[in-house]
Amino acid sequence: MKPESLVELAAGGDLETVSHAWTSVIEEGGTPLAELTGFRDVLTELSRAGHAAQAEELAWTALEMLTSRHPPEELLAVAGAFLGAVEGSEEVRAQVVGLYRSAYADFEGIDNLIEEAGLGGGRPVRRALRTLDVCLNLKEGDHLAARDDDGAARVDSIDPSTWQLSITTCDGRENLDAVRLADRYFPVPDTHFAVLRHFAPERLVKRLSSNLVDIVVDLCRGRNNKIDSDELEAILVPDLLTESDWKKWWTRARTALRKRSNFRISGRAPYKIEFDETPIALEAEMLEAFKRLRDPMDKHDLIDKYVRDCKLRGEQPSDAAVGTCADQLTRRAMELTRDGASEAGLFWMIVRSVAEQVGAEPPRESGEYLRTAGDLRVVFKHIESPALLDLACTALVEARPEDWQDQLLELLPILPSAVCDRVSERLLENGRDASDFEPIIEQIMASSVDHFDALLWLWDGPTQADRIPCPAAVTILTRIFRTLDECRRNDGIPREKSKKIVARARAVLSARKHERFDSCVDGMDPGMGSALRTELRRLHNLGRAVQVDLVNHLDRRCPPVRTGKWIDLWTLEDVLYVTQAGLARKQDEIEHHVNVKMKENAEAIGRAAEHGDLSENSEYKFALEERDLLRARLAQMNSQVAASRVISVRDVPTDYAGIGTKVTFKSEADGIPYELTFVGPWEADPEKNWLNYKAPLAAKVLGRHVGEIVEFDHSGARGRYEIVGFENGLSAGE
Repeated sequence: MKPESLVELAAGGDLETVSHAWTSVIEEGGTPLAELTGFRDVLTELSRAGHAAQAEELAWTALEMLTSRHPPEELLAVAGAFLGAVEGSEEVRAQVVGLYRSAYADFEGIDNLIEEAGLGGGRPVRRALRTLDVCLNLKEGDHLAARDDDGAARVDSIDPSTWQLSITTCDGRENLDAVRLADRYFPVPDTHFAVLRHFAPERLVKRLSSNLVDIVVDLCRGRNNKIDSDELEAILVPDLLTESDWKKWWTRARTALRKRSNFRISGRAPYKIEFDETPIALEAEMLEAFKRLRDPMDKHDLIDKYVRDCKLRGEQPSDAAVGTCADQLTRRAMELTRDGASEAGLFWMIVRSVAEQVGAEPPRESGEYLRTAGDLRVVFKHIESPALLDLACTALVEARPEDWQDQLLELLPILPSAVCDRVSERLLENGRDASDFEPIIEQIMASSVDHFDALLWLWDGPTQADRIPCPAAVTILTRIFRTLDECRRNDGIPREKSKKIVARARAVLSARKHERFDSCVDGMDPGMGSALRTELRRLHNLGRAVQVDLVNHLDRRCPPVRTGKWIDLWTLEDVLYVTQAGLARKQDEIEHHVNVKMKENAEAIGRAAEHGDLSENSEYKFALEERDLLRARLAQMNSQVAASRVISVRDVPTDYAGIGTKVTFKSEADGIPYELTFVGPWEADPEKNWLNYKAPLAAKVLGRHVGEIVEFDHSGARGRYEIVGFENGLSAGE
């Protein structure tokens, strides 16, 4: 019986069944000792449920039986696991002490070490066992790595009569008792990262380039087998790697780690790395996750990831594992087909995709489903993945040789952009012409909310544009704007659909640095430019940063006849306008913050931790508080950089006061001139009279024109001032 089953019985209070099953497992002797350690969970559950006496009895009986069949050194892991579950049992403690004495009968000072560790009583079991495991494997000259930081030590001498150990650390010599040493250190080979860093740095540089995975293993083991890429970077840069070398090293390391079965890598920026001493069986992990998932696309993506991970490791995907998943998906697809549910098409395409990934033949039923399906538009609308829709189109060609062309033409308006392009090419290759596409394109233009992806296909320009009767680019752009406006005004459009349309529009209009948008509006008639500008002003759902970007590009390609500003850039709360130089300075500040201040703080935490009891260590608490402040400051700076938009010399207005404008004033009282230049917060400089455009004084000036009067008090300039002129304040400063 598996320990999981016994845990459930123990939780339910079925003591008789648990006792009988436990005894059977131990008496039969067929379970490997390594697997018996998992039965500690049964004892833990019994104790938790108020049956500690029964748990102690089962543990004691099991160890008695096992001792008669196995040498003591083989039983220590099982004994330690059982004792950890019933650590209040003096009888089981005595058994485990006896096993250690028998296993290490010839070890000098074993009785003193057992007493010092407190295994017989006086210390928590976990701490006592850790002390024994560390010290029983030590000899003079061995190396140690710190548990809580990147420190290292070398064992100089061991006194088995008192179990006092003398070690050399990077800070000098130190004497520790066995318990304190095991609390702070664990044995490592002399090639360990921390050992090389402190005792042989020249060897570490070479190891960094040739043993990338081993370096990560060493660092994971000192951090509960978890680390992220930011922590790695902070450790290696700049002491061992430059910033540019780090990026190359991390790319190589990430590739190598993905090939190892002991690692899981997840997330992005930072990547999360988890290490397991036991190789992770991909198929077991995948099957376990597959059981928990409910969404069919999540199941598809999981299988896809499993196949990719196998290939990355140079392994063959398990036919049995993939087959198990495919069988479940197929059964579900058949159930939905019998019920007449249009979602069946999604399941059939997932089944085909899984078969394609492992080189298997797709089930005949998937083609039969497409051949007999009624309204394919309804079926295809349930398949949102472009890859699966592409697969569905190919399957449709095979399943319906007599009318696939008519079916694909009808489906074209609801397909994603990339799939539209491949479908149109296939149709043209098989004899369809421009006249076949005309009604389809009219349908896309007329109902763009329902066919927005197809509209974006027309905007990007079909590969076969010379054979497809596309409307003019400006006509398509106008339709995109009107679709966005409808999403803004029409409450009848589902919120999720509206959000998806807006997100796709943002991405497409900003793609390749607005290349397509620029080519469309370049040299446009001023009247048409003015109309587009008016449309843009209404499209608040685009987001103000994107909205402003598009207007700036439109203004440069099709200059308006200005009578003033169209939008107050300085009032945008979610955008921070800065110069390229200011952004570079902020990025340098962030780099210094990460590589100097946070690194110094990490070292301070490590030094403070060496001083002993952390609960009363004020230096350690102060260092942790400083770490939290540094992390908060880093998050704030990263947020500011994410919100920043670079404003260049050509973006600065000189017909009104704006961001980057140098404004010349004249005092009404004495006629003395005064100048202010309004810039981003990272460029502000009182000595140059460069003022942050978000300052209170800026709010009084920005947007004003020549001849207007402003009253202010700034750096000795006090009173009423007339605006007499504007210049580009960045032309000299950039």
